[in-house]
Formats: sequence, structure tokens, C-alpha cells
Amino acid sequence: MGILFYRAYQTLRLKDNIKMLMLLSVVSASLYGISDEIHQSFVPFRQAEVADVIADTIGAFSGVYLYQLLIVSRIKKPYVR
Repeated sequence: MGILFYRAYQTLRLKDNIKMLMLLSVVSASLYGISDEIHQSFVPFRQAEVADVIADTIGAFSGVYLYQLLIVSRIKKPYVR
């Protein structure tokens, strides 16, 4: 989810501010995780858990960081032989 937010936010004017893109993506994915847990609290036989929100946040951070490190940084670097 974090990578999807990152790719979506790359279309905004702040696309050159990598740190802001990463932060905004992780926060958005975390807020989505929180809203999912709130939704689960109303579903029978399901529970909302803080551990799930933490796991969502860690997953979003990891995904965005690795995407930035492996994909985006390679695209911006010129190919050198």
C-alpha cells in the first residue's frame, strides 16, 4: 500500500522532495491501516488490534524505503559503462 501511495504522490508538485514523498506515503498507508482496524471492530467475530496497525506501518515504511532504494534511485541515475 505504501508503494502505491508513493507512486500516486509522484504525480504531485512535490515529486522532487523525496523525503516528503516517503513520509506522506507511510503516513497515508498507516492511516488506511487505522481505518481498516476501526472497520474490523464493527465486523462480527473480528477484532481491532494495535499490533496490526504497527505491522501495517512497518510494512508501509519497508515497502516505500525499498522501492525508493531499489527502483526510483536507479531510474534517476544515468547508465554508466
